[in-house]
Amino acid sequence: MTEDKMDKKRGIYIHMPFCVQKCNYCAFLSFRADGSPRKDYTDALEKEIRLRADLERQNGTDKDIDTVYIGGGTPSVMDISSMSEMMRAVRRSFDIKEDAEVTLEANPATLGIKDGVTLAKLQAYKFMGVNRLSMGVQSMDNDRLHYLGRIHTAENVARDMQLIRKKGFDNVNLDLIFSVPGESGENALSDLEKILELDPEHISCYSLQIEEGTPFGDMAEAGELTEVPDEEDRETYHRICHRLADAGYEHYEISNFAKKGYRSRHNSLYWNMDEYIGLGLGASGFINGVRYKNTSDLDEYLAAIEEGRLPVAEEHRNTAFDNISEAVFTGLRRREGISYEEAVRAYLGAEASEKKDLKTADDFCDFFWEVFADARDEAREYADRGLLLIDNEGLKLTEQGIDISNSIMSLFV
Repeated sequence: MTEDKMDKKRGIYIHMPFCVQKCNYCAFLSFRADGSPRKDYTDALEKEIRLRADLERQNGTDKDIDTVYIGGGTPSVMDISSMSEMMRAVRRSFDIKEDAEVTLEANPATLGIKDGVTLAKLQAYKFMGVNRLSMGVQSMDNDRLHYLGRIHTAENVARDMQLIRKKGFDNVNLDLIFSVPGESGENALSDLEKILELDPEHISCYSLQIEEGTPFGDMAEAGELTEVPDEEDRETYHRICHRLADAGYEHYEISNFAKKGYRSRHNSLYWNMDEYIGLGLGASGFINGVRYKNTSDLDEYLAAIEEGRLPVAEEHRNTAFDNISEAVFTGLRRREGISYEEAVRAYLGAEASEKKDLKTADDFCDFFWEVFADARDEAREYADRGLLLIDNEGLKLTEQGIDISNSIMSLFV
């Protein structure tokens, strides 16, 4: 049922919280900042990189790095010198594999206004080792982009993609948001067609969520905005899935679609229960069975680094049940689902699995359902309704099951 997930990977996530402006729907940890805060932040980030690497070596948990992901916020608003210094610190402190996937999030219109400036910036990214770009397009309709609070236009997207290709980037993701209030499914499909014309290797599609504390959240509370009904949202989602399948994109995770060979290796770490180091404001990590989260307060972050300590605000050592529960929850996001063997090895660890003499698919199946005995009857009910596929190797959501994925996943939490 699943690909071989036993070869565990490790990645690094780096958070850049700065943006030109906050979008109307955005609840991510980001804010406008100019001048000194950016410089103070990147200086502190370089120190955190060294502190974290030193701790990994002291604990004997340092391993080769398969992926680096620079997210935000909008990393492409940062000046090149700061980004270059940061990436040098990463490469000096960690063993980055030669074929590592290195992703940078970049919003259209932040790479440069003039073609020459943009090309120079893209060349600098390549020199840093960036080999994958993820662009927050969201829509190809200028009125809708303005409504969302985006700073770019559809023309900016097309122009930036042309320059990105000219500079030789051959692994690009474009994000699409659908179910924008006031938008029809036809609007979203029109956006998708225009994105397909740009021929990206990867497309991520997200249904707009109205979050508290955002301008859209305030508008919804005041009765000035109405969310798209669930039924309409799900219909649009399935139309998007079918259109992307027709265009040759593999639907490998609930919101993600890729041409063959272009799955996001970094995001796959999260869904495969692999390890990742979180660096920067509010970043999360999962190392050696411990989940941690950095402080989200910039002053606290800078003060911790100044004092020579890691800015960790929360830390939790996973229990065996945490591991198997998270493995199932994240594994069900993948279209191939989760195998019993993969889940049980997350629970026991590879060595303990061998000691328990678990060898066949039936052995792992029996053990899995011993752990989740209380969930088995409800899981079978979902299977009877055509929402969940259960066989002697594992579980996976059907296309219709994705619509109620959270309800199904919650059985295993």
